[in-house]
Amino acid sequence: MKYTHLLVLPVIAMISLISCGDPKSTSESVRDSLVLEFTVVNTLPHSVEAFTEGLEIHNGKILESTGQHNHSWIAEVNPGSGEHDKKINLDGQYFGEGITLLNNKIYQLTYKHNIGFIYDAKTYKKIGEFPFTTSTKEGWGMTHDDTNLIISDGSEHLYFLDSVTLKTVKTISVKENGSRLKQINELEFVNGYIFANVWQTNFIVKIDPSSGKVVGRLDLTALNNEIRAINPQANEMNGIAYDKNSKCLLVTGKFWPKAYLIKVK
Repeated sequence: MKYTHLLVLPVIAMISLISCGDPKSTSESVRDSLVLEFTVVNTLPHSVEAFTEGLEIHNGKILESTGQHNHSWIAEVNPGSGEHDKKINLDGQYFGEGITLLNNKIYQLTYKHNIGFIYDAKTYKKIGEFPFTTSTKEGWGMTHDDTNLIISDGSEHLYFLDSVTLKTVKTISVKENGSRLKQINELEFVNGYIFANVWQTNFIVKIDPSSGKVVGRLDLTALNNEIRAINPQANEMNGIAYDKNSKCLLVTGKFWPKAYLIKVK
């Protein structure tokens, strides 16, 4: 939730998430069964001015939304430099949150105003707005499943909004090993599953949208540690975009100097 040191490191690193040590309890074994392994395919520069709230790859372009009071925007990102070409600047009263693109439209949430904005994806002109209601009265992350918009509000709930009426048609509760998982933040829909940042953690969880059950978990602690060593002012990990061409996830965080292209095994 709630310029730059541009580093291009052509490093291909493999990070294996392996459990070892003493025999584990049943609950620990269940948690371990959720671990998803990944490799780092490439790194891209990312602006340390960006308090990242949403990240998308659309028609070969990287789009990013940021959220700060009097400093929220949606921009195209230059993958070679990390610099932003700002296309939309929000009025100062709004704190920008997650974005998603569907049917040639960009949808954007705001943090505490319970209002979302709609823009033409080609011209970036505002063409509408919509109210939304959540249990926390906040908007956090956003994605879609080709039919419905899906939003998070910092709780364990995910809300499905009809893309025509923009009314909530379904709500699910996210559970990990039977327990409610709160702080669900930035979202990305990938091959039938919802990938979600968990706020103030280094985890991205993979959620079955039919049940809300967490069926996988990425531990990006190693990436976070690398970022903090480069920029101690960096905040939590946030931002997931799926690249259909490479079948990789692009992940980053707030004020991070780098974004990582990772391949989930």
